[in-house]
Amino acid sequence: MSNPTEQLQGILQTEQLDTLLFRGFTPEENELFRVFGGQVLAQSLNSAIRTVPEDRQMHSMHAYFLRPGDINHPIIFEVDPIRDGGSFTTRRVVAKQHGKAIFNTSVSFKIPEQGLEHSDCIPDVPAPETLENDEDRVKAFIAENPDFTRPTPADAFQCFDIRTVGDLPSTTSKGQSSTQGFWFKPKHKLDASFPMHQSFLAYVSDMRLIISAILPHGMRDHFNKLMVASLDHSLWIHNEFDINDWHYYHMNGPVSSSGCGLNFGQFYNREGKLVASSSQEGLMRSMKG
Repeated sequence: MSNPTEQLQGILQTEQLDTLLFRGFTPEENELFRVFGGQVLAQSLNSAIRTVPEDRQMHSMHAYFLRPGDINHPIIFEVDPIRDGGSFTTRRVVAKQHGKAIFNTSVSFKIPEQGLEHSDCIPDVPAPETLENDEDRVKAFIAENPDFTRPTPADAFQCFDIRTVGDLPSTTSKGQSSTQGFWFKPKHKLDASFPMHQSFLAYVSDMRLIISAILPHGMRDHFNKLMVASLDHSLWIHNEFDINDWHYYHMNGPVSSSGCGLNFGQFYNREGKLVASSSQEGLMRSMKG
């Protein structure tokens, strides 16, 4: 039987139907009622990567979530090779179900090159080895609070060891800072080339980012009263990384207004180097009743 890392790799590795046409699936055993945004984001990236020369690496992608994904139906990924330049290659990917677009993204690739180098330092946070994993923390909280409804896991396919710095967002009722973060790495080693590591990072980039702008209002008091959905998502890769090592995902949501919240994230490796950044605007619409 394959381990969770191999299972997620199989999910994110789309099936190639034709030169520019791919198909992806959502396993029936996942705990979500719709396709996790990080899944379709990573599957789209995986599809695009396989249409460009191997010497070009993805450095940025900008996406819009258009419709909820149906977990019971395959996703078709149509790749449009809109530019093949001397240094940059661009791909447009549209993900479709039932004949309608549910997601679209533009992905840019470039040849690695030398240039100016600097990055902000990692925030002052505890090392992952000093923290308890989130799975055990949630179980302990439920044991002390039996009426607490277990939250939908951020990691839809339970692939990662996740260790949150500070309070678990799902267990807090009081308002708090919009800044949050967690360490993560796969529970089992990913044995794959760098493009799949990028797909794994794209998957993680959608975990909890959207709730940063809800935290100042109290997660437990507001989350079930809101219609929450990702609207757009961007991801930039600054440096190569090994997803098998610990990485810290630092997030904050500086503003919420007009039924939306804006969120930003940074990925740091164990040595404190900034390797990737993300941004996302999410719908936070109050539900009546």
